[in-house]
Amino acid sequence: MTPLFEARGLTKHFPVGGGVFGRGKGVVRAVDDIAFAIEPGRTLGVVGESGCGKTTTAKLVLRLEKPTAGQILFEGQDVAGLEGADLQRYRKSVQAVFQDPFASLNPRMRVDSIIAEPLITHERLDDAAVAARVAGLLDVVGLPARSKDLFPHEFSGGQRQRIAIARALALSPRLVVLDEPVSALDVSIRAQILNLLRDLQKELGLAYLFIAHDLAAVAHMSHVIAVMYLGRIVESGETRELFRAPRDAYTRELLASIPTLRKRRAAST
Repeated sequence: MTPLFEARGLTKHFPVGGGVFGRGKGVVRAVDDIAFAIEPGRTLGVVGESGCGKTTTAKLVLRLEKPTAGQILFEGQDVAGLEGADLQRYRKSVQAVFQDPFASLNPRMRVDSIIAEPLITHERLDDAAVAARVAGLLDVVGLPARSKDLFPHEFSGGQRQRIAIARALALSPRLVVLDEPVSALDVSIRAQILNLLRDLQKELGLAYLFIAHDLAAVAHMSHVIAVMYLGRIVESGETRELFRAPRDAYTRELLASIPTLRKRRAAST
């Protein structure tokens, strides 16, 4: 299958320090020559400890950062050369859901305005069409119609993340970047949001870039997993195969940290 999204030799270095006259200036290799592909309707999970480069990778995909080197291809087209209407189409096609739903929602806006904002910015729709689209999105993410008149602080964390998901879906994207989408939520709510995301993927044919430090959550969501360490992808593969026979020592350490796997391995010995 032809990839929807592809990264080739993707690199992002940040300059640091520097003495007198700029001597001794170095770089932080946040993302260092990584490559991956995401097929339509499938999920690539990126997992690793804090500081490994996961969030910088997400920012590169969303064009919030410019790469130092490498290529980003969307539907076979180099994203670096996109301008005007082509760039706008890319931004509509690639949306995001971030870690903290409260921080990502404007506290002064009612929910209908939050969800409608990308529609008003990017689409030419009349008020009735916008209202109908907002109502449909609220229903899709499992929120009652009356939610449209409320403010973000009137919702629980899980409900706020549903609002963020609805906003991300407003422009009918093909790829959604999920950057730690459940790590700020109560444990009891995480499974509900993950299952909602899986249901939406099946219903809408979405591709996901799912970023997390929790390997169990990544395994639940992903068809393919890429393990990052110090800015590089040290191992990647189909989820079942990676769990069955991890090749890299760091991957084995991550797997050993999952309580259920520890119990299974202890029981089998």
